[in-house]
Amino acid sequence: MSNGINFFQALLSSIFGGNDPDAVKRRLLKSVAKSLSRTKFHFYKISSKEVEPAFAKFFYDIYKAISPAQAMFQNMSLASLKQVVISSSLSDKQHSLLADLSEESIRELANSVSAKDLQKQVSATYSTFAQGFTSQKTAAIDVLYSKLVAFYNFCMYDFYVMIRKFDPSLHERNFSILPKFRATDGDRVEEELKNFTSVAWAIPMDATWEEMFELLKKIKGVEPIAPNIWKKIIARLRSVKDENVFEMMIQLITEDPLYREKVKVENQHIMDGYLQEIKRQMESVLEDVKEQEEKFNTEKLVQQVFGTLNVEPLKNYNEEINEVLDKKSFKGYKYAEPVKYLKLFLLDYAKKEIRDLSDIILVRGEWTNQQMSTPMSEALHRLLNISDAILKFDEKLAENGEWGMKIKTLLPRCERDKEARNIINMVIGDANDEAAQLISGAVKYMVIYDRNLKTVLEDFMKAPHSQLIVNWSDLDRFSEGTLKNKAVSIYKTIYTFVQLMQLFNVQLKTSPRY
Repeated sequence: MSNGINFFQALLSSIFGGNDPDAVKRRLLKSVAKSLSRTKFHFYKISSKEVEPAFAKFFYDIYKAISPAQAMFQNMSLASLKQVVISSSLSDKQHSLLADLSEESIRELANSVSAKDLQKQVSATYSTFAQGFTSQKTAAIDVLYSKLVAFYNFCMYDFYVMIRKFDPSLHERNFSILPKFRATDGDRVEEELKNFTSVAWAIPMDATWEEMFELLKKIKGVEPIAPNIWKKIIARLRSVKDENVFEMMIQLITEDPLYREKVKVENQHIMDGYLQEIKRQMESVLEDVKEQEEKFNTEKLVQQVFGTLNVEPLKNYNEEINEVLDKKSFKGYKYAEPVKYLKLFLLDYAKKEIRDLSDIILVRGEWTNQQMSTPMSEALHRLLNISDAILKFDEKLAENGEWGMKIKTLLPRCERDKEARNIINMVIGDANDEAAQLISGAVKYMVIYDRNLKTVLEDFMKAPHSQLIVNWSDLDRFSEGTLKNKAVSIYKTIYTFVQLMQLFNVQLKTSPRY
């Protein structure tokens, strides 16, 4: 850095002579002062380092002219203006499509179509809406909004704070009393002047402004400033800018001849963000509708299977523990809900109703070919094993269990110990995979059992010409109620429960184990 400064000093010295940096600086400031005095704007008194009343008058005239616009923008944000700009550019068709993408319209449509069809229809509507913004139309919107932002920022500049430094008795937006401006020290206006140039020089001075003023007139019913007055302001600003008046004033006030105005002109690009927000809101509503439909379908099937929605969760692999894990930013037990349904179904239904039916059909039934009963018998056996496996699985997550002990020990350290966090994540992952294995295995054997039960029922309908079981007439006495009704009821219940499990989209991470 010092080498760069020395090189620059040497360059200045070669131009102006001498090796004294202060002398070089004085010569540069003298040159700046001479250039400023040659302009037609007598804003700064070099000898006293004071900013003159003419400077305040320049700002006061602008302040008075843009005051109505400033008042208009007082309760308006750039975000709201952005919406107005885009809305004004929409065709009638796009306005209609946008209405169809509102939350109210999407939810109304959801009452008549499935979540899947809703997704298709709403996505198609969005695509048509977005395609209406051609590159030419998008560019026009960006140009209009860029001008509006520049105009807004200029009008919202705090002229009053600047002007009051020259007349402390001045009241904000009170133009009935003529101000009495007095010269003030330059360092009192330095920061305000820098701030002003950052907004004023960002104005596209060669732009046309008619479209913007028409839009603002539509919003409020009146023009914020007469277009011809705005043109005069632009002309005066351009003149000051072209002669570098404010830049030279700041150089002299700060005694920094190397100061340069830093103006960041931003060309606004708003359509991508606008469309992304429309899409985000749309997808949020669709996701909520989907979740509501899934919840409704789940509760409907749970009610059909169990006759109640109050199903007791597992002791350790449950949704309540998920709240604790979530506070520590862990994903938690993914299949806590379906596993609790599976546990209850196997304990209360498979071990009772299904086993009772199986005892009648598989044990007391006289099969023409005993091997034909094997798949059904094996499926029941597997389901009962899975019922026991669920209890053992849950015990592993108890505080004194293999997995639960690790979580209990490492959870307090996880925020400062990366390895502890990794181990907990592995345990949760293993638990979720085991839960998925149990659900997947149970569903597989329920399908096998139900498929064979259907075959048995079809054989029952052929009696006395049955081909699988020859003593159907003797079996009815072993059943509470008619055997047929019992078998049909169990077939339907298993089928309904399988549908319930399929709602949870269980995915295996490892090869099937059950």
